[in-house]
Amino acid sequence: MTAAPPFSIEASTALLERSKRSLAMGVSSGMRKAGAPAPLFFERGEGAWYFDADGHRLLDYTLAWGPLILGNAHPAVIAAVTDQLSRGFAFGAQHRGEIELAELMTSVVPGLDRVIFSNTGSEAVQAALRLARAFTGRPLFVKFEGHYHGWFNNVLVSYRSKATDPVTALPTCGGQPHHEFADTVVVSWNDRAALERAFADHPGQIAAVLTEPLLANSGSCEAEPGFLAGVIDCCRRHGAVSVFDEVITGFRLALGGAREHFGLAPDLSVYAKAMAAGFALAAVGGRKEIFDVLDDGRTIHAGTYNGNPVNLAAGAATIRTLSAPGTFERMHAHGRALRARIESAAAARSIPLVTSGSGPVFSVHFGLTAKPRDYRDTLRADANRYAAFRLALLHRGVYVLPDGRWYVGAVHGEPELAHALAAIDAAMGDLAESTP
Repeated sequence: MTAAPPFSIEASTALLERSKRSLAMGVSSGMRKAGAPAPLFFERGEGAWYFDADGHRLLDYTLAWGPLILGNAHPAVIAAVTDQLSRGFAFGAQHRGEIELAELMTSVVPGLDRVIFSNTGSEAVQAALRLARAFTGRPLFVKFEGHYHGWFNNVLVSYRSKATDPVTALPTCGGQPHHEFADTVVVSWNDRAALERAFADHPGQIAAVLTEPLLANSGSCEAEPGFLAGVIDCCRRHGAVSVFDEVITGFRLALGGAREHFGLAPDLSVYAKAMAAGFALAAVGGRKEIFDVLDDGRTIHAGTYNGNPVNLAAGAATIRTLSAPGTFERMHAHGRALRARIESAAAARSIPLVTSGSGPVFSVHFGLTAKPRDYRDTLRADANRYAAFRLALLHRGVYVLPDGRWYVGAVHGEPELAHALAAIDAAMGDLAESTP
C-alpha cells in the first residue's frame, strides 16, 4: 500500500493563531472548530476542489456544509450575479427578480402556492413558526430530539442530548434561558405514538410540528415507512401546521426536494443552503391559506435584506442549472457509489460500519451494524474511529466534514469519483493497520 503523503498545516495554524487575536474562537461558526488536525484556511475553490493556505488541492465533499450544490465558482451563477451587480446591489424595494424566483420555485416544487424570502435557514424557520402560530392561534410547537433547526434559543433544544437525558426540552448550550423554549415540545423521531401523546397532553395548543424529513444534521437517519405521512396526517387531524425543514434536503434530494422525493405535501417547507449555490438566501413555501395571515395583517414578515437582488439572481441561476435533465440521477448514483465503496472497503477489513441517508447526503457510522433509527442510535457510533478515517482521507486529498456527513453535488463527476474511491480504499487500509 502506498503511504499517505505528508500533510502540512503550518500556514493554516499560523492563520488560526492570528485570527484568534481579533476574531472570537478564531472561526466564524463554532461548528468549524472541530476536526483534526486543525481548522483549515482556504484560499480559493474551483468546482469540486478546494485549495488551502498550505497549497493542498482537496476534493470537497463538504460543499461548505451543504450550500455548494454546484461547487465553487460555477459559471452560470457567476454570470447571473455579475449581471445583477452591474444593475444594483440592493433596492429596499420590489424588483423583477423576486417575481421570477417565486414563480420558478412554485413551478418546480410540488405543493408550493406561495413563498416568502429570507436570508438564512435559521431566520426562515422562525418565519415558518410565526406563520403557523398566526394561522392557528396556538403557542406551542413540536420538534424532534436531535433535529437541528438553527441557532435561535427556541429551536436549539435537545439537539445534542446525552444518552442518559430524558426526552424533553433541554438547552443545547449556555445562554439559553428556559422561558425562551418553554413553548417547545420535544419527542423522539420515528415514534408516531409519542407524537400523538404530545397532542393529547397539550389539547388545542400545538401550532406546528417541525421536522427534518431526513435527519441529516444528526447522522442522516431515515424516516421509517409511513412516518412522514403520519406526521402530516396527525397535524391535519389536530388542526396544526406540518413543517418540513428542508434547509438541507431542499433542491438536493430532488429538484422538488423532500416533497418530490417522498411524494408528500406538508403545509410548509423551509429552504436555504442548496437553493443559491453558496449565497445567503432562504425561503418558506407552502399552502396559500397559511400565507394569508401576511396579506390580512394577522402577522408580519420583514427584513431589510429579504429579497436581495444579488442573492435571488444566484438562486434563480442555481435552480435553473439543477433543472437540467439527469442532474439528480447523477448525484444519487455518485452518492450510492461512495457509500458502496465505504461499506465494502470496511467489510473487507472486518471493520463494523454502516451508512445511512439518501444519495446526495449521507452519513458514515463506524461501530454500528444497523442503520440508526433516531438520534440516540447515533450516539453508539465510534466517533474516534471516524475521526481517524477522516484524517486518513485528508492525507489522501479528500476533505469531508467532522460529523460523519458527506455531501454530493452536481459538480461531482467521474474523475472526482475515481479519486474518492481510491482514497477511501487507502484510508480504510490505513485504519485497519493502525487498529490493534
